[in-house]
Amino acid sequence: MTAAVLAAKIISLDRFATAENLVGYFGVFPEENTSGVDRQGNPVPPGTMRMSAKGADLVRRYLWNAAKSAIQCNAAVRDLYARLRARGTRGDVAMGHCMRKLLHQVFGVWASDQPYNEAASMPRNTRRSIEVTSVSTIEKPLTPATETTTAAGHKRAGPQSKVVTAATVNVDFAESEVKASARAQPEVKDAARPGSIDYAYLREQITLEQVLSHLGYLDGLSGRGAQRYGPCPFHVATRKASRSLCVNLKKHVFRCCNATCQAHGNALDLWATARHLSLYEAALDLAKTFQLNIRRTREEATRNPELSTR
Repeated sequence: MTAAVLAAKIISLDRFATAENLVGYFGVFPEENTSGVDRQGNPVPPGTMRMSAKGADLVRRYLWNAAKSAIQCNAAVRDLYARLRARGTRGDVAMGHCMRKLLHQVFGVWASDQPYNEAASMPRNTRRSIEVTSVSTIEKPLTPATETTTAAGHKRAGPQSKVVTAATVNVDFAESEVKASARAQPEVKDAARPGSIDYAYLREQITLEQVLSHLGYLDGLSGRGAQRYGPCPFHVATRKASRSLCVNLKKHVFRCCNATCQAHGNALDLWATARHLSLYEAALDLAKTFQLNIRRTREEATRNPELSTR
């Protein structure tokens, strides 16, 4: 039920560049409440926290129930809840952090198109300990840099200055080990290695018109300017002159108005639907077909910090 509610409200993960955007959309974060008085008429003391009133109430109710189960069955959420309660965090505020953690995990699974990875959802110091134990089991010697990193791991008890979870979900599950030397600077990943994909950056490099033309759908559309209409290639039309497919070449979106089809999305969604691929596989195939990059270089990220809405 929770998965169905989230899928119905999120619609497409491409609407959210990061997990933080998803958390903000549903308002699943505690915020300070120091104005007014409490139920007994006493001034609210500084630092008093409450759950934000933003977001869809339906989603928040289901996430609350999911968090109650997760603090018993989900290792990352259980550890987060225990750390927060040990620090004296009020129970409902700690549950809010657990709901936030669940949304980070949802984002990681959806964005990576990979099964849930429990080890990847754990805090970095815990995850590093697991990796070191795994390496020791196969009698692989540890380098001095690895030993130093393990010994000097951060003791992160939970949210500090910002109201965030103890660890952000890592959606790149391609490698089980991370070199300690790479932690000192941002990583520029090898474009040839499968893993995380910058979907927004990928869509910046291609237009919907190019994809339609390559697939042979553009010539079948009628209309002038950005708005075009024509038969949908993804279902059998009941009328010969069907115009169920609506395309906006300026906004780079398409939608089929047929009740049994309802295909919609952006250029990447169109490619995935036409090639019968998952979003992750479609991104790799689209990049290979049009010779596109699947993630930004460090220089491009510095020059273009804002993501495109295409």
